[in-house]
Amino acid sequence: GQRQLNKLFRSIVTAVESVTEIGLKGSGSMTILFPADMMNYGLGTVIIIEVTLPKKPGQTVKVRRLLVKSLGTTLKGYFPKAVVQCHINHYDPKQGFWTSPRRRRLKLL
Repeated sequence: GQRQLNKLFRSIVTAVESVTEIGLKGSGSMTILFPADMMNYGLGTVIIIEVTLPKKPGQTVKVRRLLVKSLGTTLKGYFPKAVVQCHINHYDPKQGFWTSPRRRRLKLL
């Protein structure tokens, strides 16, 4: 249920943080999404992990391999019967990227 999903979420954050060269720390520095069917029906036999990272110096092939292995083995530990795949997509923020600033509290009118 929700407790197991929260535990999985924390484990994913820890797996990403373990690859310090990526430079992400804490759940606020990353977005982790679970498909609706996973939350409603549970996972099937194949789990695909998609990681999207901006291109940055220091993210060598070795570092990216560490990240996919860390995430893959983390998920495999939760779902030992599933086939787990993990891949990284890079984007170049110079090609166009925008995000709204985070607000602590929204005022409702």
